[in-house]
Amino acid sequence: MTAIRFKDACRLWEAEKLKYVKASSLAAYSFVIRKHLEPRFLTLDDITDDSIQEMVDSKLKDGLGLTMVKRIVLVLEMVTRFCERRGWTGHHFFKPIYPARTQKYEADVLSTKEERKLARYLADNPTPRNLGLLICICCGLRNGEICALRWSDIDFDNKVIYIRRTVFRLNDSSGKDSKSRLVIGNPKTPDSRRYVPVTGSLIKLLQGVHKDQDGKAFIVSGTSKPADPQTFRNNFKKVLGKLGLKKHKVHSLRHTFATRCVESRCDIKTLSSILGHSNISTTLNLYVHPGLEQKRKCVENRMKLL
Repeated sequence: MTAIRFKDACRLWEAEKLKYVKASSLAAYSFVIRKHLEPRFLTLDDITDDSIQEMVDSKLKDGLGLTMVKRIVLVLEMVTRFCERRGWTGHHFFKPIYPARTQKYEADVLSTKEERKLARYLADNPTPRNLGLLICICCGLRNGEICALRWSDIDFDNKVIYIRRTVFRLNDSSGKDSKSRLVIGNPKTPDSRRYVPVTGSLIKLLQGVHKDQDGKAFIVSGTSKPADPQTFRNNFKKVLGKLGLKKHKVHSLRHTFATRCVESRCDIKTLSSILGHSNISTTLNLYVHPGLEQKRKCVENRMKLL
């Protein structure tokens, strides 16, 4: 077989894949390739059962999650199948050994005390990025969605926010240097294109800030250019540190929003629509996390029937 460079094969695969998938999906694949695969495989001949298993064991030892490690192997499989069809490498059947899951996935949810302290600070300090975080708390938006939100997306008369786009960073694989750029694209799925109600103190706060803002400006950046999702994540870390709160990811605000909605007895179908899920099972499996008090109430209500 031809000892073609793995990096070159990846570039050709990315160019073809872009014809069939969203740019945001390709960006996720490219990230895996640049960070995890290219540093390990120089040529296609380097891809063997032993080298794949070694990679899996090494990534897990370094603390990478099992789900992410499986995603890395999946991307490697896609690139390899592409190379097989072109006769650049032989047939590969990947069968790495993964450790058994010993713990169930637990989503990161802020406590009620943490959420209130954070929301109070953000409302008292309504900078563009802080406003973005506050909207995430109150509306459950994704990171890319909030960075892509313009002031014109808020209907103050009907008190709703329209989710029309998302922002993500796309690697440019056309040249020798691995550069990236911010891209404004369509939401994650057709159901992600939606509207979310905004009520109470948040709508009043937004109305007050909006008076001095251009409708075309992005809320989080305050300019005509969207904020970088990574910069938005870093700002969240700084805010948590300033308030003395433990570390959380920006996405935990979405988890927290969904959990609080369930605790307030919002029906799951409505919650699924607010979150922009195409399948209600996604809402149930990923974003609904009953706490101890909720479980206690459930058991107490059952015992009343005895």
